[in-house]
Amino acid sequence: MNEKVADQLDKVLALADSDQEGEALGALRMARRMLSRDGLTFSDLAQVAKRSSFSLSRKIFSPSTVQLEARIDQMHDELHAHVIQNQSLTEQIEVWRRRAFELEQLLSMNQAEAARWKEMARETAERLWDLGQMARADAFLSPDPLPEDDVVDEPLKAAG
Repeated sequence: MNEKVADQLDKVLALADSDQEGEALGALRMARRMLSRDGLTFSDLAQVAKRSSFSLSRKIFSPSTVQLEARIDQMHDELHAHVIQNQSLTEQIEVWRRRAFELEQLLSMNQAEAARWKEMARETAERLWDLGQMARADAFLSPDPLPEDDVVDEPLKAAG
């Protein structure tokens, strides 16, 4: 029993001296419940009081060895559960790390492939431009100049 609970027990036992019978009885019942939570009885209080001339030692209110062992076992079980949970989360993290690495590699490959296609498109556009420029130049360098009537009629034929 910790010091706070011991102080509460002291106050509850003070109510046991009440002139009101119901209040005194309720205080005794509450005191018995508080003592039983820590594995103690009124007899234990009386024996301590005899030995110490009514200066109750806080030692009696400390948890018993059985309670401490039970708490240690409980904490050991909780620790084991946390270790298992930690291992599971660590495995999940590793799976996601590998997946992230794979996706980064795939992204890098796709970016390289996109750059390659972009370069090919640029080169193709440049070649087509050059071919177009050469075709225009060849039209002006042909040995037989077009008659003027044909030159004027050509755009009209194309439009019509």
